[in-house]
Amino acid sequence: MNKQEQQITGQLHSIESMGLVDGPGIRTIFFLQGCPLRCLYCHNPDTQNFDGGRIVTPSEILKSANRYKPYQGEDGGITFSGGEPLLQGEFLAESVRLLKENDFNICIDTSGYGQKKYYSQIFPYVDTILLDIKAFSEQAYLDMCSVQQKPLIDFMNELENYGFHGQIWVRHVMVPGYTDNTKSMQQLIQTIEPIQHLVERLEILPYHTMGKEKYKELNMPYLLENVDPMDKEKAKEFEVYANVLLAEQMSKDRIDLIEKQEVESSALESNVTLEEYNKIIGCFSNLPLLQHIDPDILNDIQHNLIIKKLEKEEILFHSGDDPNYMYIIYSGAIKIFNVLPNMKEQIFYIYRKDSFVGGHNLLSDSKYWYTGEALLDSIVIAIPSKIFNTYFSNKKPVLKEILSQSFARIRWAEDLINRLATINSSVKTAGLILRLAENFGINKNGQIQILMEFDRTEMSNFSGLTRDSLTRKLGEFEELGYIHIENEMLTILNLDALESYLD
Repeated sequence: MNKQEQQITGQLHSIESMGLVDGPGIRTIFFLQGCPLRCLYCHNPDTQNFDGGRIVTPSEILKSANRYKPYQGEDGGITFSGGEPLLQGEFLAESVRLLKENDFNICIDTSGYGQKKYYSQIFPYVDTILLDIKAFSEQAYLDMCSVQQKPLIDFMNELENYGFHGQIWVRHVMVPGYTDNTKSMQQLIQTIEPIQHLVERLEILPYHTMGKEKYKELNMPYLLENVDPMDKEKAKEFEVYANVLLAEQMSKDRIDLIEKQEVESSALESNVTLEEYNKIIGCFSNLPLLQHIDPDILNDIQHNLIIKKLEKEEILFHSGDDPNYMYIIYSGAIKIFNVLPNMKEQIFYIYRKDSFVGGHNLLSDSKYWYTGEALLDSIVIAIPSKIFNTYFSNKKPVLKEILSQSFARIRWAEDLINRLATINSSVKTAGLILRLAENFGINKNGQIQILMEFDRTEMSNFSGLTRDSLTRKLGEFEELGYIHIENEMLTILNLDALESYLD
């Protein structure tokens, strides 16, 4: 223990060694003392006052964590809860640093209120945030928690600037007569918009009265004395509704992000010197893709070709563009990418010299569903659609076979990469189910059924998730009413909900 760490202490209320609901997998939960909120439904009022608990150091936290590590399994780890753990910023920062250096998965259960000056020292080490959203307006926060809502809004807006790159589980305690209505669920989705691209899970927790006895023991008034517990089935219905709203909003935002890209599309007109043009045209007939085309035809169309120099990061075409050209890469490299549900760019393929793109789109008259951008300074030969359709159509059986087979392989690979690349297990699981449905699904009574011919280990390998994560996510989808699993048969009940994760 170094001198600096000796001077850092925190106040610990209690420890739970086998937590199953406060983060992924099996968790060791450290409940810290102190909270700035005074929620009407708080079931741990004994953690509210900062004075209390026992004094501990970050090294003692690490020592306790190591004691329980063998029970945490592949997906488990450490969760800091409370109270409000961010209220002990310096202690929490040193604790998460030590834990991460010792390969612990770290989760923080927070309401977004704490010591902001330590956030940039805390969140780069955090894998999952359990974010408690209490209410959906300034007045509602004052009424429900006796604090202003603004600190939470600021927290969400600045979270990634603090260095957080993990996932978020959003939680809301639904209290009868307060937020048990569709308007509140709509307001919930609006409230979490700044961080929705990081949301891995959205839970509606039904209000309960199990904490009443603690108020009596502490001689504190229980202000929701006449409020009955929230009906669990009704809360689950609102949870399904909120998740559908979230998926729809995330899909809309992904489309808007692509449409608002500020990079201007390249004007496809030749911008090379005459000497360069003649050199490139002289090599045109030798391109592998065109070896099945009559040389006389190639000679006839050469003067209609457009040769474009692209600087690095210059756009060749956008997702949603009409297929006006087939492109052949003469030099350099073109990356093909899309925007994933977590708002990150995912590269599917890098096309290099002699590769082509756009031929299948011309044959099927389908828009591009991805964006092409120069990864390096590049030269591209563009064959206009009119030339392609007029002069290549008599060789369509050969060309279509080449392009269709290539495109089918690319679509399969891109779908797989898309699912494996995202950190969001909902997207991975939805993608897995839809891929299995496409290849192995049977329509029966208007529903798609999939015989589970693979064991969970094989499915987890295919989806890019651990076996435990996939099993848990399939269970969540079943609870949300998206699927039903019985006797090794998976039935899709809500195809639109699954597809919305991948739109």
